[in-house]
Amino acid sequence: MLLPAAASAQRPPATGASAQPGQGLRVVARVNDDAITDFDLQQRVLFAIKTSGLADSPDLRQRMAPQVLRQMIDERLQVQDAKRLGVKPTDGEIQGRVAEIERAAGMGRGQFRQYLQSVGVAPEVAAQQIEAQIAWNKIIRRRVRAQVDVSEAEVDDALARMRSNVGKTETRVGEIFIPVDRADGADEGKRSADRVVEQLRRGAPFAAVAQQFSQGASAQSGGDLGWVLPGSLDPTLENAIAKLQPRQFSEPVRTAAGWHVLIVADRRPFAAARPDDVRLNLVQLTLALPINASPEETNRAMQDAQKAMVGVRQCSDLHVRARELKGATSGDLNGVRVGDLAANAQMYEQLPKLSIGGVGGPFRVAEGLQIVSLCGKVGGDGLPTRDAISQQILLQKLEAAGRRYMRDLRRQATIDVKS
Repeated sequence: MLLPAAASAQRPPATGASAQPGQGLRVVARVNDDAITDFDLQQRVLFAIKTSGLADSPDLRQRMAPQVLRQMIDERLQVQDAKRLGVKPTDGEIQGRVAEIERAAGMGRGQFRQYLQSVGVAPEVAAQQIEAQIAWNKIIRRRVRAQVDVSEAEVDDALARMRSNVGKTETRVGEIFIPVDRADGADEGKRSADRVVEQLRRGAPFAAVAQQFSQGASAQSGGDLGWVLPGSLDPTLENAIAKLQPRQFSEPVRTAAGWHVLIVADRRPFAAARPDDVRLNLVQLTLALPINASPEETNRAMQDAQKAMVGVRQCSDLHVRARELKGATSGDLNGVRVGDLAANAQMYEQLPKLSIGGVGGPFRVAEGLQIVSLCGKVGGDGLPTRDAISQQILLQKLEAAGRRYMRDLRRQATIDVKS
C-alpha cells in the first residue's frame, strides 16, 4: 500500500469513519457465512482511491466498487482458510507491516493511522487487508511450499537458456494481474482490467494501483516482475511487451490465466558486465583493536596482522592463524556482493582483484583489524548465481500453485453477490 505523498500524512487527524444511521446495514455479498456490508465496501473503495493517488468522485467510487468487492471476497476466503488451518497473523506481524508502510512513505511512527483518519478511512480497514496478506503468505508457506520443488536439471536448463540470451535485451516489467477462473468470468475480468487502465490514464502510479488491485504474487512489490529475458513469459505477454516503450503501459492482455496490464520500466543488454554484482566467498581473520587505540597500539596490531598474512595460500590458512594468535577470531562470509563493500574503500578496491586463495589487508574496521582471503567468485560473467536462478524458478512455481489454490477456494465456497 503506497500513499500518494508523504505530505498527506501531515494533515491534522480527524475522527475515524463510522457508519451513519441506516448506512452499512445492507449486505452486498456473503462469503460462506461472512457478510460484506455496503459500508465495508465503501470504506475499502475510499481506501483504494486515497492510497492510489486518484481524484475522488462519486462516479469513480461507483466504477471501482465491483473491482474492490472481488478483492474483498478473496481476502475473506483467505482469512477463513487461515482460521481453518489454525494460522493467525500476530499483532507484531501486523504492526511490522504497518511500520514498513510508514518507512516507505517517509512517515513517523503512528502517522499511517493518522493519515487514514484524516481522509475518512477507519484504520481497521487497512488492518483487515494487511491481516489477509499476512495470512495468505503463511498459507502459501504451509500448504503450497511443500508441494513445490526445484531440481538441479531445471536450474541447468534455465542457465543454458540464459547463456543463449547473452547480448540480447532484457526488460524491467511491471504487471497488474486479474485472474479468470471460469470461462463465464472473462468479461467481468476484462471490465476490471479496463478500470485499471482507466485509473492509470488518469495519472495513478502503476505501483500503487498494482498493490491495491493486482492479484498476482508481485502485488506487494508494486507489480514488479524484475528483469525479464526473451522466452521467460507467455508469448502473448512478450508480444505486448515488445510493442511498449519505457514507462508506457499496455491495454489489457488476455492469457489462459486471466487479464494482464503491463508496464515497461526500462531495458538493458542482458548479462553486461556488472562488477558490483559479483559475489565473493571470503574468510576473514579479525584482530581486536579498540576504536580509540593509541598510535603505538595500532602499530603493534598492524605488525601482528602483517606477520599473520605471510604464507597464507588458501582460505583455510586464516582459520589456522586465528587459532595461533591470542584474541584473534575468524569466520566465513559467503555470497558477499562487491557493491556492498563500498563503505570500506580499501576492501572495495582490493578484494575483487585478489586471485583465488589470495589475501588482502589489514583493513581497519570497527572491531579492529581484518585480514581477508578470497575463496571464490560467482557471477562475474553477468549471469545470476545458481541459487538466484533456483529462487526465481521457485517463486514462479509458487505463483502458479498459489493461483490454483485460490481458484479452488473460490470454487468450494458459497459466494452470493447481491445485485
